[in-house]
Amino acid sequence: MDCIQKTMVYFSPAHGFSLVNGLETEKLSTLPRLRNGLRFTPIIEKGTSWYILEDPVRNTYYRIGVEEYLFLNNLNCSPDFETLLQMVEKRSGIRLSPEQGQAILHWLMDRQLLQDESGHLAFSLEREQVSARLKRINRLNLISFKIPLLNPDLFLDRVYPRLSWLTGRMFFLLWIVLGVLGIGILIARWSEFTDQVTGFFSPEKLLLIWLIWFFLKLLHELFHALVCRRYGGRVYDFGILFILFIPLTYIDATSSWSFSSKWQRIHVAVAGIFAELCIAWIALLIWGLIPGTTAGLIAHNTVMIAGVSSLLFNANPLMRFDGYYVLSDMVSIPNLYGRGIGFIKNLAAWIFFGARREVLQEKGLSGAFIKLYGVSVYIWRILVIISLGYIASRMAGGFGIFITSGAVIIWVGMPLVSLVKRLQNHNKQNPAVLYRFFVRLFIAAACLGFGLRYLGWQDQVRIPAVVEYRHQYDVRPTVDGFVDEMKVMDGDQVDKGQLLAVLENRELRFRYASLQLKHKKLEMQARLARSRGKVNEVQILEEQLLVLDREVDERKKDIDGLQVYASGTGTVAGLEPGTLLGTYITRGREIIHVVSKDQKYLVASCSQDDIDRVRALLGKEISVDMRKSGFGKFTAVLAKVSPTATTDLVHPALGAVFGGPLDVRRRVISNGVKNQYYRYELFGPRFRLEIALPEVLKDRLRVGQSALVRIRGNRVMLWKRIISRFENWLRSKQ
Repeated sequence: MDCIQKTMVYFSPAHGFSLVNGLETEKLSTLPRLRNGLRFTPIIEKGTSWYILEDPVRNTYYRIGVEEYLFLNNLNCSPDFETLLQMVEKRSGIRLSPEQGQAILHWLMDRQLLQDESGHLAFSLEREQVSARLKRINRLNLISFKIPLLNPDLFLDRVYPRLSWLTGRMFFLLWIVLGVLGIGILIARWSEFTDQVTGFFSPEKLLLIWLIWFFLKLLHELFHALVCRRYGGRVYDFGILFILFIPLTYIDATSSWSFSSKWQRIHVAVAGIFAELCIAWIALLIWGLIPGTTAGLIAHNTVMIAGVSSLLFNANPLMRFDGYYVLSDMVSIPNLYGRGIGFIKNLAAWIFFGARREVLQEKGLSGAFIKLYGVSVYIWRILVIISLGYIASRMAGGFGIFITSGAVIIWVGMPLVSLVKRLQNHNKQNPAVLYRFFVRLFIAAACLGFGLRYLGWQDQVRIPAVVEYRHQYDVRPTVDGFVDEMKVMDGDQVDKGQLLAVLENRELRFRYASLQLKHKKLEMQARLARSRGKVNEVQILEEQLLVLDREVDERKKDIDGLQVYASGTGTVAGLEPGTLLGTYITRGREIIHVVSKDQKYLVASCSQDDIDRVRALLGKEISVDMRKSGFGKFTAVLAKVSPTATTDLVHPALGAVFGGPLDVRRRVISNGVKNQYYRYELFGPRFRLEIALPEVLKDRLRVGQSALVRIRGNRVMLWKRIISRFENWLRSKQ
């Protein structure tokens, strides 16, 4: 029910709607007749009466007022138009004007609810051709278009008996339990959840977002259909609606408007939202159990998509989705959307044409609510156009701007074309109306141009960062060996020459002992040869001893290297207790990092889109937000910006697989016979930033704590941003 193909309409020209011209009064000497087979269902709620008009041939439903029902009810038994209006006045007490009666007839012909006789068929076909031409033009709107697919009614006949429990109390109780658990996890781990939101809209996730979104929408519409079937409704149409080429689905559940209880209609409207939120609760549970895995990342994305689609779109009463129908039923104002839009149109007619008409018949709280709703809808429309245009430009560059421009031309241009066609008729009624219109239009255009010229916003760049050390020096053994003993732990202060670790290498000690034994043997042979006066033998043995002495000295250095000492003062960092004991360490491998607080800094990863404004702040103070770590907001100096971008992950804590905000992928470096070697890298190149921390915080901050760098950019003008993005897109195509 996100987008109902055959929308239920509340038609009431007797309640302040704009009138339609086009059928002359003389053509009404012979009245058209209402088609046979149409059904009328009376609805009474809170003292308000209306009727549901059902067209069983096309499976469409319309909500009409009492006066319109009386007009239709007496249409087939009235000899002429004037008698018909008198009969309506006699039974309802309300006098319909001839123009209002003509509007009702036009409405009936547009929906093919009249019999094909009395010469009115040609006029109806002409209006239908115009409507079809407008629909073809509207298909050029690439931001939003829909494709009807099939009739799901037979499918529902088969699956409803098995899935009917999803529409009852059992599912509702399960939904509540899952919701309590899911929301509890979200509240308890809110910071961790929001840290992963930064990379949600990355282009690399587009296919995954489409798949999750499409699955949720299928489930959404299935629940609408199941609940509609629960109360005896039928569903005859199903299709796909594309917004920015992201697929949504829709069904025609207008049969629910014939339900006598508004709570049944509300149940049908909220069923899809309940289904998506149920999936969101389950995804939260999965993410809470395995947040750093691939399944956890998919679950996080599912929560985001289900939450955005359910709350921002489906539950939003300013769009004709589920939330709107719930609101309309709750306040008992039929066709709230159309009446709110009608108020804005009549208000525009009064502003531009000076038409002194009652813009809204309703008074009191009901009238005020309709006016407020109409204004809110138009403001929301503008925000949606701007937002979709921005997203399209981010996703598709200049082509996205082209899509947005086409949509704006269609949304604005089609009403303008209709207005131009009616200007001649307005001029006949009042010769001064054209002059008044163009003067006021010029003033409005000048105000709009002035607003666009100075419309902008304060830009802000958000860059993820993490506390890190510049390693003062690394402790590396000079020989191979097993770690036999660790003399220090993480965070210990060490002095130059302090023993840090002891290695054990039995093979090395055995070789050293063998060399010592061989050395003693050669010495004994040399003394014996000297005592016997064998000069040549003594010279040979002394040369062998010299070579052996050098080898013994080298082995002695290796033995001494089994004891690892600190080459300077500082603090041991990054050493986890027990992780190295018994581990075989090769020569030159880092085993301990010794740092000082002066080496502590922030390392950040900046996108390519923001690097120009970041480089302009090199050597200047920038804002750092560490409120999530309990250190509040402070200023720091941007010390270094890397000259080139790279896909290397500057710190593991920034990667999504480790709970960070940046999306990463695993890249295989080599495939061994037994082991596979890989590393994590970013999907797209980013720049490395280094930020000097204030001295007062260096002692308190710990390695791995996350931060968010906020850079306040220049004021961005909307028209400049549009032109800039379009130019960048053109350059990329050259």
